[in-house]
Amino acid sequence: LNNLCIYKVEEPESEENDFVIHYTRITALVSMLKDAYNGDKKSSFRLYDSVHLNDPDEGEYFTRKFELPEKYHWLGKRDLGHAYIASFIIPNSEEDMSNKLLFWRTYGEEGEGCSLSLPIPRNKLQKVLYGPDNLNLTINELKSVLDLLDPLITKIDNPPIQEQLATTVWESLGRIRYLHKDDAYEYENECRFVIAESDIPDKGKIFFEDKDLNNSPIRIRHYYEHDDLEIMSLLATGSSVRLGPRVPHIDNVCYYLNTLRQRAGLASQEIKISEIPYRKF
Repeated sequence: LNNLCIYKVEEPESEENDFVIHYTRITALVSMLKDAYNGDKKSSFRLYDSVHLNDPDEGEYFTRKFELPEKYHWLGKRDLGHAYIASFIIPNSEEDMSNKLLFWRTYGEEGEGCSLSLPIPRNKLQKVLYGPDNLNLTINELKSVLDLLDPLITKIDNPPIQEQLATTVWESLGRIRYLHKDDAYEYENECRFVIAESDIPDKGKIFFEDKDLNNSPIRIRHYYEHDDLEIMSLLATGSSVRLGPRVPHIDNVCYYLNTLRQRAGLASQEIKISEIPYRKF
């Protein structure tokens, strides 16, 4: 179910678009670089829990519309659980998606963060779809797949096998629901790396971080690191960094990042700097 063609991220038409883009904090990039030269830890790009994504409707947009017909009684009903997600922007040839004011404002720490262009293979990512038309298209495709499975599963006279197949379908639905968003977010042109909690065999590899923000109640996030997004590989193969238009002490920041790259054994690359005029009041 997760491999439905509607979620496929198309291969780039040119080498210039052979990367996906991620906006983040500079401290997050520093942490990645430090992990890259830490020989005691094979660190990977963090996939954060779905609870803390910016869209409060994450996952629910799909589940509110998708109702299983009575005929699929073998599926039963169960909790879909949550997922761990890394989000990226798909580049295009019309504009530089690594340097857009809208993204600096929303994901780039109000212009004080950075954008990373990372060479993640398209076949490891899935495209996010927006709006009711795409949602209805998905639901129709899902029902077509379930119609093919239904006669096969109902003929199996083995309850444990039936249960396992039903669980597999539910787990697929658990991932798919995070690939649909309201069309208000269509400008993001997003693709995702999604892992359902049920896909993680060793729950001890789920880590926690907590922050006390401005005397507010403590904020706890959890994350998972997947080997397919190993940091050293991502940063060593042509990746690039662009600093936001409001990064203070820009020369010192560039010097620090280049020093960390060299210590990690990564090829020194020019760090781009956004020249978008942007003042935060």
